[in-house]
This record gives sequence, structure tokens and C-alpha cells, in this order.
Amino acid sequence: MEISKSAIAVAISATFLFGCDFDVGPDSGGDSGTTPTTPTSDLVGPYWNFEAASSASTQSTDLPNIYVFDGENQKYYTDNTSDTVLGTYVILTETYSEEDGVVTFTYYDAEGNPTKATGQFEVVDGNITIDTDTVGVLNGTDDQTEEVKAAVAAANAEAGFNNLVQILDTKSDDTGELRLKLADSSTDVPVDQIASGKITVDLIYQKHEDTEQVEDEDGNNAYITLYASGTGNAQLYGEAVFNNGEIFYRSNTIEGGKPQLSDAIGTYTLGEDLAVEVEWGNDEYSFSVNDTTYGPFPYAADNTPVQVIALKMGDNSNTTHFELLADNFKVYNIEGANEELVFEDNFDGYAIGQDLSGNPYNNNSSEAVVVSATGEEPEPTPEPDPEPTPDPDFPVADFAWDFSAVDGGAVIGSKSLTISKDSDNPKVITDGAVEVDGAVHTTQSLTSGTYGYYYTAMEGTSDPLAFTDGTFSMEIVFSIDDVTFNPGFSQDLQLLENTDSNKGYKLIIDKSSLKPKLRIYDGSGSSSVEAETTVANGEFMHVVATFDNGTAKVYVNGVEEGTGGDLTFVPNTKDGDKVYVGGGSNSSQKNLEGALDNAAFFNDVLTAEEVALRAAEFGFTTN
Repeated sequence: MEISKSAIAVAISATFLFGCDFDVGPDSGGDSGTTPTTPTSDLVGPYWNFEAASSASTQSTDLPNIYVFDGENQKYYTDNTSDTVLGTYVILTETYSEEDGVVTFTYYDAEGNPTKATGQFEVVDGNITIDTDTVGVLNGTDDQTEEVKAAVAAANAEAGFNNLVQILDTKSDDTGELRLKLADSSTDVPVDQIASGKITVDLIYQKHEDTEQVEDEDGNNAYITLYASGTGNAQLYGEAVFNNGEIFYRSNTIEGGKPQLSDAIGTYTLGEDLAVEVEWGNDEYSFSVNDTTYGPFPYAADNTPVQVIALKMGDNSNTTHFELLADNFKVYNIEGANEELVFEDNFDGYAIGQDLSGNPYNNNSSEAVVVSATGEEPEPTPEPDPEPTPDPDFPVADFAWDFSAVDGGAVIGSKSLTISKDSDNPKVITDGAVEVDGAVHTTQSLTSGTYGYYYTAMEGTSDPLAFTDGTFSMEIVFSIDDVTFNPGFSQDLQLLENTDSNKGYKLIIDKSSLKPKLRIYDGSGSSSVEAETTVANGEFMHVVATFDNGTAKVYVNGVEEGTGGDLTFVPNTKDGDKVYVGGGSNSSQKNLEGALDNAAFFNDVLTAEEVALRAAEFGFTTN
């Protein structure tokens, strides 16, 4: 995949870059250098295929389904989902964890169903065994065939994944370096040395955006270096050099035991994508940068076969504020007309932030770290949010309507709502007290006799909303468009009501005080308890009224504001009568023009604490 010169989104601590013209010590046989870091987990990097030895073997008749772990995320490559075709991978991304040889990851069964699995794993000779707690023992192999690698690369490109190696030099006593020693067994290179060969790599040389290093002209060279029998100046076969927009090569002019740099032979733009190819053999080397070829040049100091290839930034006595980014690193062995690809790395199999001072690179690598060219890894596929655990103290209504739809929305209990004169009173979904699109707004008709409301029909003495035992609570969350709802009329604003022949109950906004009021009917008249807060245009109000065998209370926005005692309640048990929500049927009642968010009834008496919990559900909190 191509390197991108967009800003690298994953910030790595300032510990890496490529070098300038520097002296290196002779090869002592042990490749003295920086202390190697702890090797990467054996889980990271391979293309794990569990199908051959598991029930998942029937998942696909084409490409195998592959798991790739990068240190933080697992990517599952599959071509058997409902929206894919055989031979083309899609990627399912999840997080995973690994500690002390135990991995917790997402396993996909024969039908593609995900299951969390945890187990001890072991990797031996490219084979993995995971003894899991949920899907048994999984056996897998590293399935990096050319077909699979090509399909993975295509899927990564489609998804926008692209990792690079970033090389910095922030140490005044060392050089940033990504070193490949052909003889190291971890490279899997079939030869220990290459007499005639070439490398290709995509580079970007630019200022490090987050640098903390001094910005001066010293130690800013980046190199592609070919070493022969050792890694000292005397073993240099050839070198392509980049410095702040200029290109150089390593000449065969020796001064002080060191081959000297040439004068500048070319230019490039900082941050430009550079497709670089370096070729050597027959006592000379040459290189090309994009469409320009430089050389051939005579070998610098040692014309024996190349054994070490290094990408470097900086030098051993300075630091640099530049960075070298590399991708698609390939090494070829050339014999006659045959070119054999013996090593390649696109850096996509590593975890973001991984220090490449171990397999497959030599442990003398320094400050070479994997970064993302495309920004942060996409968020793993989210798991469904767990069902919230109900608060055992939260009071749940016996009957309720949430007005998430114009028909009254979701219902609690057995009582559904009917709309009266719906065609005369337009209703639309609007924002509620706390939820977007959580309420119904009604615009009332201007014609007498066509006003609208919601209602549910009574079923005589057996109807639960008659509250024949004399204990109940009612709740409404609403807003009104205009508090001058009754100019010229002697009308209260009806909220909740069930009355007939001076029996039942009624919750209103009083026409004079504009405050919530509960009326309790005793068979011959009524008694009232009024709150203290007046309604305001367009502002939601939460009102709860309770009655407990003679004692009535009214709460506004979670706060008790009115109470009365020694009240007599005679229930309305008339069969076929109505419980009104947001309106009423007689001339003394004004129907609601505004928004209804919630209406509810309870077969018991809510406490002050329970009322506060209900109010908080709609955004009204109390101290």
C-alpha cells in the first residue's frame, strides 16, 4: 500500500529518526548497539487460520478466515458474510487483551457468530494452540500464502489501514536505525548475503511535527545503507543519502578511513512521497528516486556481498528534528535474469507503537517505531450496550404513555389511548423535556366543539383508574405555548381528569393563578390543593399529584409545593366514561395547546423521594 504524506495521527514519544553522515564502529561479530527490547508476543503478526482443525472449517469454500492480532486490536478477515463475495475479504475489528500467555479475544463460529473466548495459548513452529473456556481447544496455523496476503492487502487498502515505520534520532550517542541482517534466522531470508540485488522502499523525509529536538543543520541525514562484511565505515558497499531536500551518494573517496559524501546530485521536496530503488552488484551501485536515476557509482569501500541493509536517521553525536517514514520495504536477490523477492514488510502486522528492535529486525535497530499513516485505527465494532440494571428504588408507573409517537407512544399497563377529533387538531413529534423527538405537540382547533384530547375509556367499578381504594398518584410532563390560554373565557387548562356528577379527580392549571391544582370530588362538590409555581410559555413542567385517603399533595419539578388534609374522595365508576389526558369535554375546561412528554398513573402513593426520582428522569433535579 502507498505511503501517505498526511500527518501521522498517532503520536509516538520522541525517540526515533534516521541519521546523517556518521562514523560507526567496526563489526565485532556481536553487532554491538542498543539493548534489544522484549520480543513481541508470538500472537502478533501471523495470519492465524483456525479452520483446518475446528468446526469453522465449513465457513468458506474459498479464502480461509484469518485472525490478525496487532497488540491492541484483532482483525478478522472473512469472505463469507452476507455482504461479501467469495475471494474478497471484509474486516471485522475487535479489541483483545493478552497477559502472561492468556488471550481474551472474539472467536467466530461456523455461521460467523461472535463469542468471547479466553485461554492459555502456545505458539510452536508457526502453529498455535489456544485452550479456551467457551469454544474448546483451537489449533491454528500461520496461513500467509500469496493468495491470502494479496487478499488481506486488498482488504486493508479498501478499509484504509496503512502502517509505516517512523525512524527518529533523539539520542546524542546513537543513530535512529532499522537494521535488517540477512543472516538473522528471524528474517526467514533464504540467503545470508547478496552479491547482486536490489531493495525498494517508499520514503517520506520531513520535519517531525512533535519534535522536541533543536532545529539546526547538524545530524539531519537519512540513509539507505548497504554493508558488506561488517557494519563499520570500512565495510560500506554503498549509500543513498537524503538531507533537507537534497540527495547525495557515498563516494569511494576515503579520508580518515571513511568514504566521503558526494556533492548534492538531486533534490526533493520535504514531505514528498519518494519511491526509492537501490541496486548493487559488479562493484557498483545505483539508485532511483521517483523517476530520476542516479549512478552507477563505484562501491564505496567493500565490494564483497551485502549482508546488512539499514535505513538510518541522524548520527552518533547529534539529534535531529526530522523524521524518516518508510513503507513497503522489499529486498531482492538477483542471479542473472532472475529476481527473487527474499524479504518484504509493509508494517501492517505490527501493533501501533511497536518498537522494531526485535524479530524480524536486528536488535541493533534503534528508535524505529510503527505508526499509522491513516490516523487512529478504526474503532472496534461496538458490542451492544448491555441492558441497564433497573434502579430498585425507582418507581415504575402502573399505567403510562411516553408520547414518542402521535398515538401516545409506548404504553405501560393495559390502558391504551384514543385521540379525539384528531383531524381537527394537528399533532407533530417534537423534542421532549430531555429526549429529542420525545413529545407530541398539539395545535388546537379554533372552532368550538372540535377541540382535541387523548382519552382511555372506563370499565365501571373494576377499572383501575377509578382508584376505588382511595390511594393513587398521577404524573404529567408538559409545556404550553401561551399562558394566556383563556382570555375572555372562564376556563381552567385541563391536564388529567376523570369526573362525573361531582365524583372523581382532576389535575388542572388554574385559570386565575396559572398554577397546578388538584381537585378531589366528594359527590357534591370538590376541594383543591394548589402548587406555588406558575407555568411559563414553552417551558416543560413536571407535575405529580398524590392522594392518600384524605391527604392530597402536589409536587412541581420534584418539589412538594402544596398539601391538604381531611379531604373526602368519591370515585367515578361510571362505565364508559373517560379518563382525559391533555383536555376535557365540558365548557369549563381548556384543552392543552402545547407538548405532552409523559402521562402516568400509580396505584399507590409516591413518597417525596420517589417523586424526586421521577422528576430527575425528565431533567428536573432537586437539592
